[in-house]
Amino acid sequence: MSGYWFKCAFLFIFSVGPVFAVNGTRIDIYRGAMLYENHCMECHTRQIHWREKKMVTDWKSLITQVDRWQDISGLEWSKKDIEEVSRYLNGKYYHYP
Repeated sequence: MSGYWFKCAFLFIFSVGPVFAVNGTRIDIYRGAMLYENHCMECHTRQIHWREKKMVTDWKSLITQVDRWQDISGLEWSKKDIEEVSRYLNGKYYHYP
């Protein structure tokens, strides 16, 4: 009988586990979107990401600018928050590798 429960638990973990991993990534992207929309949309419009003299030219400069502006705004975001917002912006506007 215990072998039956072990097999059930094993199948459950390996069938559901990948879903949680995928959802964890989605949660990170949604968190980045939420942080950006709650703290940055007040000053940033869509046009800021498309201006001619943009300061973001690659992934590294995107992270640098997100970090810079969160610091100027006094948000005290963690490194993970900065990366999540950068990932969100990259997916929505920039598309850097």
